[in-house]
Amino acid sequence: MKLANEDIQEFLTHRIVVGDLLLPMHYAKFDRLDDFQTGFRTHGNTGENLVSKTDGGWHPDWYVLAMTGLDDPVFIDATEAPSGYPVYTAAHGAGRWDAVQIAPSLIAFRRLLEALSAVSDDTAEFVRLITIESGVAHQYWRDVIEARHEAGGLEQSPPEISAYDPADFESGNLIVIALGLQKLKVVQLVSKARGLSLKEALALAEVPGFKAGSGTRLQLRQLRQRLEALGATLEFLPD
Repeated sequence: MKLANEDIQEFLTHRIVVGDLLLPMHYAKFDRLDDFQTGFRTHGNTGENLVSKTDGGWHPDWYVLAMTGLDDPVFIDATEAPSGYPVYTAAHGAGRWDAVQIAPSLIAFRRLLEALSAVSDDTAEFVRLITIESGVAHQYWRDVIEARHEAGGLEQSPPEISAYDPADFESGNLIVIALGLQKLKVVQLVSKARGLSLKEALALAEVPGFKAGSGTRLQLRQLRQRLEALGATLEFLPD
């Protein structure tokens, strides 16, 4: 497969990782783009051709350039070179592929990622940059902003102290039995709570029964409430 284009090469060479799970985390190599098409254009085990023009199928002109932290593809349409290659994503594991345009061109997407990376943990500036570039009506970018706010919220308010209960001071581990439907937000919270990188937290989330945090029941109460509000199933295991 050959996609000879300077914009594609620049995008893959810069390999910008902001750190948010809905944004690109893993990039293809320009001279090995075929490696990133497995599971989309071809079956990983049989090599079967998976492209299809049917509704919900992987279109013959779609090519994956990167993957998000949730293994969702970031891709382009080979026929759209005259437009500067608009950038798309689609939810992985949904049983069908529904392309959602997330940037008007590869250049625009790369520049936004560069800007977001430069502001680091300044959430207000992070949101401002996205709003300027994409507005607040775009569902994908709203999800990115919401996930950033949700991850930061854990650090902004201390746990509430209710009536004294000796059980509140029992030490142990808070275990995530099931992630629920909002995997991204659960992983973001666990990442913040445990001081892990997003990549490390995502790896933990692949194993059922992983630890979200350690401490007393009281210390873990807010974390548990937030995770349960997101649909996760949790269990406190005393030491």
